[in-house]
Amino acid sequence: MTNYRKCLLTGGSGLLGKNLVPLLTEGSVIYPTSSEMDICCPLSVEKYFKQNSDIDLVIHAAAYTDVKQAEDNFLKCIEANIIGTFNILKNCAERKIKLVFISTDAVFDGEKGYYNTEDAVNPCSTYAKTKTSAELMVRTYDKALIIRTSFFDKTFPYDKAFVDQWTSKDYIDIMAPKILEACLSGKYGIKHVYSERRSLYDLAASRRPDVKPARVKDFSFGFKMPRDLSLK
Repeated sequence: MTNYRKCLLTGGSGLLGKNLVPLLTEGSVIYPTSSEMDICCPLSVEKYFKQNSDIDLVIHAAAYTDVKQAEDNFLKCIEANIIGTFNILKNCAERKIKLVFISTDAVFDGEKGYYNTEDAVNPCSTYAKTKTSAELMVRTYDKALIIRTSFFDKTFPYDKAFVDQWTSKDYIDIMAPKILEACLSGKYGIKHVYSERRSLYDLAASRRPDVKPARVKDFSFGFKMPRDLSLK
């Protein structure tokens, strides 16, 4: 396991961030607000790193994650997910700090499922394309770990769930400890963090018995909806 003195966690107010903070007990953890460190502003990021010169691990979880809104707000999505990631990467590389980049299962097109880390990426949505672009950038840095994963909050957020879409995502209380274990593993490269493969409906019904079944073809998304994003 990686030993660290001070961990910088971006996106500390997000779903994953809020669940990682209580688990980061080995060393100290700092999780600045966007006003304290704006990842989209190079000067803001550089200033924060200089003020915290003892950072020796960065978990970059901050991102634009609204998949539907990203189709119309693609510039904001690019700014947060690509430019913001570059600003973090630049400061890590200049200081030789390990960078853990939280990516997504959506880098794949969902045509076959059971994706491994060697499978070719082929993102469908704007959000997924920006995360894939950021991934490729982070892969140029030798001291980086890319974690592909996906999760819901502690309850399923919708009234309906697809019976014909397959996933290996899970709920945040299950996934956060797994993600942190990967972050602190001391490994570099790409790692998949996942749960068992099941239909989205089965995953939803495990915590929300009243959820209604639905099919992908009955909804419009503005992009081709992946049918099987399960990981291995």
